[in-house]
This record gives sequence, structure tokens and C-alpha cells, in this order.
Amino acid sequence: MRSLQRMASRRVGDPPRPGSEAELVDLWLQAAPRSSPMRDSLGRSIEVVYPGRRTGLAGPDLCDAIVSVDGGPARRVDVEVHLHEAGWRLHGHDGDERYAGEMLHLVWTAAAPGALSGPPYILAPQALAGGLSPEQRRSDPVGRPCRMAGAGPVSGAALGAAVRAEGARRHAERAAVLESEIEALGPDQALYRVLMRALGYSANTRQFEAVAAAVPIELLSAPAGPSLAERRLRAEAELLGAGGLLPSQRGQPAEHPHERALEEAWAGGSPRPAPVVEDWTLAAVRPHNRPARRLAGAARLLSTAPQARRSLAERVAGQVLAAYESERGRDLVGWFEVKVGPDDYWTRHLDVGRPAARPLPALVGRGRSLDLLVNAVLPFVAALGGWTGRPEFVAAADAALAGLGSVGWNRHTRYMADTLGLERRGLGAALAQQGLLRIYRRWCRDKHCATCPAAAAAASDFAESSDRGPGLRGDRGQAVDRPLRARRFGDARLVHGS
Repeated sequence: MRSLQRMASRRVGDPPRPGSEAELVDLWLQAAPRSSPMRDSLGRSIEVVYPGRRTGLAGPDLCDAIVSVDGGPARRVDVEVHLHEAGWRLHGHDGDERYAGEMLHLVWTAAAPGALSGPPYILAPQALAGGLSPEQRRSDPVGRPCRMAGAGPVSGAALGAAVRAEGARRHAERAAVLESEIEALGPDQALYRVLMRALGYSANTRQFEAVAAAVPIELLSAPAGPSLAERRLRAEAELLGAGGLLPSQRGQPAEHPHERALEEAWAGGSPRPAPVVEDWTLAAVRPHNRPARRLAGAARLLSTAPQARRSLAERVAGQVLAAYESERGRDLVGWFEVKVGPDDYWTRHLDVGRPAARPLPALVGRGRSLDLLVNAVLPFVAALGGWTGRPEFVAAADAALAGLGSVGWNRHTRYMADTLGLERRGLGAALAQQGLLRIYRRWCRDKHCATCPAAAAAASDFAESSDRGPGLRGDRGQAVDRPLRARRFGDARLVHGS
């Protein structure tokens, strides 16, 4: 807000030159949808349906922008912003694969003739000059895309119900996919795979799946010795070795006794092929989420003590069913935590051979345990119930999801709550967050506003408001209807990244 006010306070008639790239991003987000078709440095006509959203991650400044080029079909692109065109090369984007896709390059100062260092660019002072008046910059700082967002807080009755209904649909869809995986892989391997996928998060999902394929669950569950500690050590060595994360595979000496034990356990097995993963994503990954720690956590989860020859899938489904029957579904969160003692190697290490500055009490903490429940365990148990004809499993999984609290807000759920004008405090349940994710991926990402169930529900909430009168109203009483071009392209085929 302050950055936009600073730009608006400059001398009348002068272009509002931004003081930073962040200010230029703010200007783009608000002015681009209202600007007439703009021209890039190749002379192409660019019409902006949706200007994109901040990611907060390494890579382009904005993602999921929707544009039409030369009147063609809508396409989804990323947007990178620099004050000077030369910033593309100076920031090292020309050799970075994260910037290799289709992209808009927004700059304030153009390149010198013949000195272009990056992709074709849009010159902001010309393109955005008529997009926002100074008065609009002061009074309309949010620039959210949804037409519902300009009307202030909603009553939430119909909208909240619609969001939770979409969460239930997302849960059922995930269960249907997992039922097919159970049929193809068997229950234990299917559960193992979805747990590993969830532990990889968005940055390393593919890599964790590759490790799960290279080290099948039978290898981890086979007894390696009389003690649980020996089984866990072997499982950890197998997973880290398949991922190429042991000290010897990274050109490091095994200095700690635990590192030497891992190397011995890996060398004592059958002949091993080369590691299946050599391209771990570490940029923008929090230190306690590094792959080695998550693989060690997986080893602890998957190499528990035998329980009367019950398989992994039977044990997990039994836990969920027992929690449902005792009405203690919230206790499930603790069952999937992986805590470590004060003398454990992973209490003092962020990675193999990398000490931590302070103790880390868990390999899988309570928040991540809740994430595993919502995204892996409960959809799997519902799928197992469908596959085996056990409706009590389905009911137990559904009830557990409905009773869980917030999983933790990510960039997509925060974006959707802000876009719809919802208060997060009253929408913290896991079921609602799953609904926000489904709405984002099925409707909001591609701006299919006409068919979005959240928009219809929000319209119903507003229609029932007692003091707003007909239609939607902004904070100052002005009618709002944005974005106008979304209705033109909202149902068009997206030709990039769809």
C-alpha cells in the first residue's frame, strides 16, 4: 500500500517510476488487467486476462498469468520483472531452467539498440500508463482478480459450505486415483508410494517416487536383525543410498559413527545400481525439509516393529478405524509423528554431514504429520475401503478429515482465501483447505469464473446481505465487476501449462 502511495504522490503528469522491482510488480498487478492491449518489443499485441500471482519462491516473480497474444487463444505464462532489461542477464536467468518456459518480461527501462539480453520485453511506462489513475492506486490497493473480492467480508454461510463440499470432492477424487494404484501395485506399495510422495512435497515429489520404486516396501519391511534399531538403520541406508545421499556418494568422508554405520549397512546388501536420483531440488527448501531428513523420517515410519504379521496397509487402516470408533480422530496426528531423542544423529544434523545450529526434535513434526494424514493416509484408507468392500474404512477416513484442524496455509490456500475475501481464522479446517485447493486448480488458476462454485456461493451470500443493496459493492460503495476480460477468455483453451 505504501509503495503504491509513493508512486501516486510523484509529480502529476510524470510516469510513476517505481523505486524497486517489488513496486513494479505491484503496479503490474493492478494496472495490467485495466490497460488496453499492450505491445512487446517484437510488436506483438499482448492482452492481459489475469496478471498472475506472487509465488514467494525461487524463480519467476509471478506465475499463472493468462494472456492473449495477437488475438490468439488464452495462454498461461510466467512474468519476470526488472527495472532494467539487462537485469535478465545480470541475475543469471539466461542459464536457469526455471525461466525456460513461456514468459513475459516486464521492464521499466529498455535495452540499448542491439543489446537485448533476454526474451522480448514489455516496456512498463508505455504499457501501463493508462491502467490506473493516481486515485485508483490510492483507493484500490488490493487488485484481487475475483469479482467477489471487492465487496468486503462475506457472511460465509453459502461460501463456506461450498468450499467444504469441494474439499470432500477432492478427497474422494484422490481416493479414486489411489484405488487404481492399489489395484496395480498392491496395498502396501501403494501406501508406501503415496507416503513418499507426500514427504517429497512439491519440490521433490518426483524424486521421492523414484526412491520408492527403487526400494520396494518388501525390502524395508523384511527383518534385518533382531532389533528395531537395526531394521531402522537398514531402511535408512536403503533410502539414502537410492537417493545418492550417503557420504561416499557425495564425495564426503563418513566421520560420524552413524554415518559409518549407514555406509556399512549399504555396503552389506546386494550389489547396488547407481543412485536413482541425482537432481534433488534444494533451492527454497527449508533446512529441516531437506531430502535426507525426510528419507530418514520415512525409514522410521516404515520400519516399525511387527504387529502379528499385519501388513503396513492393515496397520494404518486399523489405526484410522480405531480412532473413528473411539471418536478420537485427532489422536491420529501423533501416530504419524517421528520424534528423535537428544542423542539421535538427526537431532543435531540438517543433512548427512551437515550439523544443525540448534537441536531439531523431530524428523516428521506435528504439522507434517497432519499433512501426511490429509494428503496420503486418509485418501488411502478411503481407497482401501472401496477396493476391499469395507465401507467402514471409507466412513472412518471421511470423518477423520472432517474433524481435523488446519494443515498449514500454503501459497495456494492463502491466495484463494484472500481472493474470495474469506477470513482464514474461521476457515482453518483441513476439509476447507482441501476445498480451496480444488477451487484453485479446477477454476481459479485458469480463470473459469463463469462456472466456479465459489463465485456462485459468494453471490448467494451477498444477495442475502441486508444492507448492501443489489449487486456487488466495493469498500467505498462503488460497483465492482472485475476482471472484465476474464469473461472473454475464461472458457478459452489454455495453450500453455494447462
